[in-house]
This record gives sequence, C-alpha cells and structure tokens, in this order.
Amino acid sequence: MKAPARGQDEEIETLMRAALGGDRKAYAACLARLVPRMRAMAASDLPGQHAHLAEDVVQEALLSIHLKRGSWDPSRPLMPWVRVIVKHKAIDVLRKTPKAPHEPVEDHPGLGAPAVDPLAGLHLEQALARLPARDAALVREHAVNGVDAESLSKDFDLSPGALRVALHRALRRLADAARKEEEWKPMS
Repeated sequence: MKAPARGQDEEIETLMRAALGGDRKAYAACLARLVPRMRAMAASDLPGQHAHLAEDVVQEALLSIHLKRGSWDPSRPLMPWVRVIVKHKAIDVLRKTPKAPHEPVEDHPGLGAPAVDPLAGLHLEQALARLPARDAALVREHAVNGVDAESLSKDFDLSPGALRVALHRALRRLADAARKEEEWKPMS
C-alpha cells in the first residue's frame, strides 16, 4: 500500500486546526478525509480472521478523536496522533473479541432462521394466568419483557424496596402454582 502524500496530511491538519477554531464545515471535511486513512490503519492492525472488525475500530477511533480533539497539539503532525488512537482502539476491540474464529453465517447453508414454536409462550401465559393481575403484570414486564426496575417502580407506583418485595412474592406465588400443578398431574 502506497503511503499518502505529505500534502494530504497537511491538508487534513489544516482542516483540523480550523475545526479546533470552531469551523464545523472544516471539521466535517477533516473527518471525511480521515476515515479512509483510518480504515487502512485499522485493517493493517487487525489479524486476517478479525478483518471484519475494522469498521468497529474506525467508529471507536472517530469517537475518541471527537472527544479528545482538544488534546492534539496543533504544532505537531496530526497523523501520528490519529495513528496511535487507531492502534489503541484496535487493541481494545481485539481484547473484547472472543478467541473463536469468525465464521460468516453465509458459509453455513443449513443454518436459517430458527423455526418458531407457535406454542412457545403458551405455558408461561397459562402459569401467569394463575396469579393475581398485578403479580402477573409485574412478572411479565420484568422477567418476560425485560423492563428495568426503575421503570417498573414508576409504572406500578412502588418504591424500589416495595418493588423487590412485590416481585419476590409474585415469583414465589408462581413457583407455588407450578408445584401444585405438578402434584395434580395424573401419573402415566
């Protein structure tokens, strides 16, 4: 890969200096010229099996550049500063990546969308129907729909402590109902 001309670096630096002075158009132009360079840097920093992470590295590096642009010394070259940021973001992304190799799903023709079981939620709804309406709503919102405790406290007009107690009691009632149903099942 051929190294970009120093003139391009100087143009990007000039745009960044103007951006630091408050010129939004110069900032947008600077980032537009930086992105392809940053992609190339990220691609060179990532091993082949992780090449698909290059765009993640670029996005993380762009965010870091945006947040730390005031720390760049305008009397120094910009590209080495950008290079260090991209390198560190590539390392961060690799650290977060599981060790298993990336295998695109397209490479596995037998894998498709999982078959949907039309009765999947039936047992849960039958169990929740055995609870008082408020208990069923609490369990459904928290355990099934994943609503966080803070939102539930507001929705049900409960303090955080009262919410924990109500959820605990509702789950205990649900477990009791499930146990009673097991006891009444006919033996086969």
